[in-house]
Amino acid sequence: MDTPFPHRATYDQDGNIVLPIEPHMLTSDVQETVHPEQRIPVREDQSSHSVRIHEQLAELSVLTRRAVHEGIQQYSVSISSARSMLDDIEEESEGMFTRLWRFLTRPVVIRSGKKRVKQYSRMTLFFLDIFRFGGTFTVIFGILFLTLNFQSYWEIGQSYVRPFLHGPTVDVTQQILTSDFLNSPNSDARSVGNLLSFLPPAGPPDNRMIIPKLGLNVPLVEPSYAALLKEDWSQVEKDIQSALQRGVVHYPGTARPGQAGNFFITGHSSYYPWDSGQFKTVFARLSELNVGDEYVVYFNGDKHRYIIETKKEVKPSDISVLDQPSDRRISTLMTCTPVGTTLRRLIIVAQEVDPITAQPLKVGEKGQELPKSPQLEALPI
Repeated sequence: MDTPFPHRATYDQDGNIVLPIEPHMLTSDVQETVHPEQRIPVREDQSSHSVRIHEQLAELSVLTRRAVHEGIQQYSVSISSARSMLDDIEEESEGMFTRLWRFLTRPVVIRSGKKRVKQYSRMTLFFLDIFRFGGTFTVIFGILFLTLNFQSYWEIGQSYVRPFLHGPTVDVTQQILTSDFLNSPNSDARSVGNLLSFLPPAGPPDNRMIIPKLGLNVPLVEPSYAALLKEDWSQVEKDIQSALQRGVVHYPGTARPGQAGNFFITGHSSYYPWDSGQFKTVFARLSELNVGDEYVVYFNGDKHRYIIETKKEVKPSDISVLDQPSDRRISTLMTCTPVGTTLRRLIIVAQEVDPITAQPLKVGEKGQELPKSPQLEALPI
């Protein structure tokens, strides 16, 4: 039988059909790469449609190779342009730094008098101006800072100067805290020169805090609890600031002396000079306390003795210092540090101990009773 194709298809050694492809059946691009006698493996039932698909794939292959070749050429051109640009920038930068260095090292003649002539470089004059401005700013800031916190630093300075002017001070801490001294008929508090000795074991009529090492005998103020119960925290802050004008403050919501928990006390280390309070510097020297030092709190007529266990500084945002342990009886003193700033908080934690034996008191445990004061034999006239 005759076939419609001018040339017949043949079989190769593997049994594949080989179609002859005439040059006029391909485009010019395909003619460059496809051999007229290229063998295409097809099945016996493949139609002319399969032949056209093969031709299109061959043409697509040629176009793809051409596109890849052009892309590589464009990439090479881009790399060359980028390198050239970087070289130009580097040369321009070197030129700019060279010009800047020449400008800074250029000499400048300054006449300080009719005959005195000084020569400086521009860079030297620049740093001299910075030093002068920085020094002036530091001096002005220091003067303002010391003026605003003069009372606090005056008290701190006196604590260092006093021993040289008046000799070593008598440490009456243990004498004040022992019942033998308080009840001894031969003890003369005025000879010691410390008003803390006048306080009886039963305590004064108001709540007070006594730190013998710092010579402090200050009122202990309790602000209103109304704002705390309403959870009005801005009003709580106002109540605390108002109470600080009258002494050190028992922080609202914390334990009371003798209770399980954390008896928290705060006071100013420094405050605005124009404030009307009389206790703006009450805790200015609190940093002088160390582990093992003691203080006493008279609360509702009872005496509570504390021995310091830890001393640290924390961030203002660290509210963990207000935690209330259920198995201990502790007290915490807090103030701002460094003096005159609010950058950090100085925290001093103490353990409540027996007023006589100084043994730590457990929750619910009572200390030994202090000896009773001599009773009056008759009413005073």
